[in-house]
Amino acid sequence: MTAIAIRTDQQETSERRFRAIAGDRQAVGRTMGEALDALTAEWGNNIQETVVLIQRFEPDQYFTQAQYDRMQTLLARRSALTPEERAELEALIDAEVDATVTRTERSVTSILRTYG
Repeated sequence: MTAIAIRTDQQETSERRFRAIAGDRQAVGRTMGEALDALTAEWGNNIQETVVLIQRFEPDQYFTQAQYDRMQTLLARRSALTPEERAELEALIDAEVDATVTRTERSVTSILRTYG
């Protein structure tokens, strides 16, 4: 199964953009949907089962302020990262994906308790 993360793309302009990331593939759009469409368009008819995770855009108990700040710093310089920084960024992205999965599991469990 392929996981797709969608997050705000840091720009120096005031225009808000989104980046969809799946493994080593990335695409940018003006909206979350546009970024997702651009990413999946490359796959053509070969789209496998996919999960889309949308970043909350703020730190919490699962992904700390320090992790968030460092990830934003590295993302802002992503075209000029050293190999060590690229590995650090990828580890932070993985940690944020794990945090998103934990948040999702918690939400689903809460919904099931309420409506199940």
